[in-house]
Amino acid sequence: MSESQNIFTLTYRYTRALSRWIKAGRPVRSDDAIQRIFETHCAPCEAYQAGTCRRCGCRVNLKSAAPLNKIAMATEECPVNKWTEPPSAETAGETADRRRQTAAEFLETLTINPSNNHDHL
Repeated sequence: MSESQNIFTLTYRYTRALSRWIKAGRPVRSDDAIQRIFETHCAPCEAYQAGTCRRCGCRVNLKSAAPLNKIAMATEECPVNKWTEPPSAETAGETADRRRQTAAEFLETLTINPSNNHDHL
């Protein structure tokens, strides 16, 4: 991050990125896409230092979820165009719906079927 990137500049950029992400429906990249982008482009980049891109000031890493990780927000891209990926990932709402469905399916497997003979229990 250059000296000209003061807290106001960084806050402005982050606010714009967050606004784009929310307006787009909060699309997130898959864990595989995050790992591929980070390992291929961010980690070996000269601008990457301790979890932060010095070019834009954003946090980039493998572990944090959006909106605390620029790579995870599918609306965002590298400030020097090292990586861009279309936001083909699920929106946060779709992810939540899928997780609810998976949880419901799991709970169904736990219900006791009245037709089963449970006398031995």
